Amino acid sequence: MSELLPSDSEVRAEQSGELQTLWLDSEEAGDLLSSIACDTARNVLTALHEEPATASEVAARVDTSLQNARHHLENLQDAGLVRVADTRYSSKGREMNVYAPSEDPMVVFVGRQDDGEGLLDSLRKFAPVVAVLALASLLVQTFVTPSATTTTTATGEIPRIGQGLGVAGGASGLPPGAVFLAGGLLVLAAVLLVRRVG
Repeated sequence: MSELLPSDSEVRAEQSGELQTLWLDSEEAGDLLSSIACDTARNVLTALHEEPATASEVAARVDTSLQNARHHLENLQDAGLVRVADTRYSSKGREMNVYAPSEDPMVVFVGRQDDGEGLLDSLRKFAPVVAVLALASLLVQTFVTPSATTTTTATGEIPRIGQGLGVAGGASGLPPGAVFLAGGLLVLAAVLLVRRVG
């Protein structure tokens, strides 16, 4: 009878879900941190990231008892770090859960959740500005850098100040578009810093 039941599964350890962000002072982060407080729990989680497994396979990989492995798997599952991804059947026909990492990767931020303006909020606000800066730098590179010109005029005169600014690389050797982008990012960083301090 056991030959009729599936014993292999095609579960993967990939995390393809949405990124979950937790603040250090949140209840969820507390559960998460307490679930990985001991070395064995971290070893169990690491083993599952390498390859999904049943409780007995996890116990063998991390060199612990089956009871201890099940305890840590339950805690990790309660914290949202591990999920039951599939079911296998043993050679005796018993159902066994196959554990895998949660589909949603998690990041814990240090700080208080009450801080309204977090790093992610700031980055989300300025992403369109960075995109506009990148587009503008491409335009600057395209229009300020026409084909290379000679450094002397047609009449043989000495070039005037600013006459060679359109030359690729200019006096600094850097493309004008890159200089424009770097300057824009520097101004954006200054604005961010002033907003954070003020």
